[in-house]
Amino acid sequence: MDLYRVLLVDDEEDIRVGISRKMDWEGLGFTLVGEAENGREALELAEVLSPDVVLTDIKMPFLDGLELCRILSGRLPASRFVIFSGFDEFQYAKQAIQMNVFEYILKPISAEELSGVLRKLRETLDTERTQRQNTELLRRRYEESLPVLRELFCTQLLEGSIPPE
Repeated sequence: MDLYRVLLVDDEEDIRVGISRKMDWEGLGFTLVGEAENGREALELAEVLSPDVVLTDIKMPFLDGLELCRILSGRLPASRFVIFSGFDEFQYAKQAIQMNVFEYILKPISAEELSGVLRKLRETLDTERTQRQNTELLRRRYEESLPVLRELFCTQLLEGSIPPE
């Protein structure tokens, strides 16, 4: 299967570098497609890269992580968001929950903790992908069968097997 595409957003370069280097992206089923140092840059990148997952800090210059998630959830509705923050404040977590953020992680982030979140997220994305594929397969089979069903119906109607209403 294809790897899920990740956009990493944090205004602290050492955090971005640490996360990008310490994670076994491919082993977890992901590929890191881009990094941004603020929300505005992330917004521009997301429109070009169409990430499946956005990992973002909550507090950043120009556009914070919550606002970024709010905007992107409208533009990329299939994307999932993971917010990390140094702020253990209920108000931030509450806002994140209201925006269907997949996970809210407190800094400092360990590779083990983030790996666990990504494994859980991959399972969710795999399930959603399978459901979309199954729905598409059913739709195609229905469309392929429709002419045959129409012909069969019309034939039975003409032969009197189906009484007219």
